[in-house]
Amino acid sequence: MAQARAVIVTGGADGIGWAIARRFAAAGDRVLIADRNGEAAQARAASLGEAHVGLAVDVSVEADVKAMVAACLSAFGRVDVLINNAGVIDAQAKPVVDQPLDEFRALIGVNVTGVFMAAREAGRVMLAQGQGAIVNLASGAGVAAVPFRNGYGASKAAVASLTRTLACEWAGRGVRVNAVAPGYTRTDMVERLIANGKVDPALVERRIPLGRMAAPDEIAEAVFYLASDEASYVTGALLVADGGFLAFGGTGPASTRPAPHVPAPGPRTVAVTGGASGIGRAVVDRFVRDGDRVLVIDRDAAALEALAADLGPAHLVRRCDVLDETGIEAAMNDAMVRWGRIDVLVNNAGVADVFKPTVDQSAAEFQTVFDINLTGAFIAARAAGRRMTDRGGAAIVNLGSIAGLAALPQRNAYCAAKAGVGMLTKSLACEWAERGIRVNAVAPGYIETPGLLALRDSGARRFADVLRRTPMGRLGLPREVADLVAFLAGDAASYVTGSVVSIDGGWHAFGDAGDASDG
Repeated sequence: MAQARAVIVTGGADGIGWAIARRFAAAGDRVLIADRNGEAAQARAASLGEAHVGLAVDVSVEADVKAMVAACLSAFGRVDVLINNAGVIDAQAKPVVDQPLDEFRALIGVNVTGVFMAAREAGRVMLAQGQGAIVNLASGAGVAAVPFRNGYGASKAAVASLTRTLACEWAGRGVRVNAVAPGYTRTDMVERLIANGKVDPALVERRIPLGRMAAPDEIAEAVFYLASDEASYVTGALLVADGGFLAFGGTGPASTRPAPHVPAPGPRTVAVTGGASGIGRAVVDRFVRDGDRVLVIDRDAAALEALAADLGPAHLVRRCDVLDETGIEAAMNDAMVRWGRIDVLVNNAGVADVFKPTVDQSAAEFQTVFDINLTGAFIAARAAGRRMTDRGGAAIVNLGSIAGLAALPQRNAYCAAKAGVGMLTKSLACEWAERGIRVNAVAPGYIETPGLLALRDSGARRFADVLRRTPMGRLGLPREVADLVAFLAGDAASYVTGSVVSIDGGWHAFGDAGDASDG
């Protein structure tokens, strides 16, 4: 059994914070619940058992924050995880010209300075330990503006930026820093706002593709994942858990009814394109290890033959190019005949670019790379989506790339295609949310696959440069990407749809000049 972690949850006596505290306690961790309401924090901790601690803490007061970390060390001997959840909203929704400066400063003191001080104090301990994880609670309001919530929106954008900055500073020293951006969540506070007529739940839910607000436990699952070892190559990332709210760009309602929310019964049927090697093979291995049934689609005959021998008759392998519509449809039909359903699709198949200056790239070279990486994902998603039921629990995870988030010179087709994968993900998430089909993407950085190693050996990529540009100073492992794929495909991510999650050792978060690490 894994050693129990020492976890601090600020604002942990109520709402999302309390759900987070319960989730860590259920996993066997020891939790310090910090809250301005000290009596409530102590009562909550006592309800979890003798191993836990409750403490009165105002995160905007530096002495309180220092005492909080000292109390964690005194009780548990270490600090493994910090969840910066404590926060306040604008006391009243006011135009900026009518908002007193002291109200704005008080909000920033809790939502930003409090996060900074808690991360600083916990970070001192984690850096000395050589390991730790910090998860900050940001918000969709820090990405898309909410009228008259100027202070709150600004503070949550600041939290997202602070997350990236800390992640890059500490990545090489064993401390990961990430953020979760929750959407509308039915906490006790929101329930009170609804009861007082301050929030119209019907109006809110029509704007959310999944057609409902989140339960606090769903946000807690996202936080718990980022703090876990399964997120070992994820740092500087913003995981949006908002039911598709930020992904939706239409002018009408995003939904007309709540999406069905029923976990897929096990074992699930999982289709993986490009699953015979590299990241795809790691994804296959992860789902098989979880007890699922796998359909592997790949065009590499030799790799498929070896995979089939390893998997045995309990699974299906089919040789097919992802641009072969007829072949993809036939493969999906084979899975339906065998198992009666398709629960998960992982769109992993892809190819690298030609690595030529733009003026030397032919249209045919561009089109081939573009089609395999984007059109192939469309073909497979369409085929799987036709066969997924409307009962809920189905999921699609597309493989994007950091190349879809930032430019890589001489890789026009690949960058364009992976950017397209990100928007295809959001479009499908909004279109299929009412059917209970969640669609997300992962954006890997440099992962130690046979394809990447071939680029190194051919001289197309200088690995020393890549490692210095990556804050963690190392390549990611295929199994680390597979762990993120498994999370997004599972019910623990039940309120995550339309999200693109970076898994790149902090590569995308880094914005400074010079090297991100010593390599």
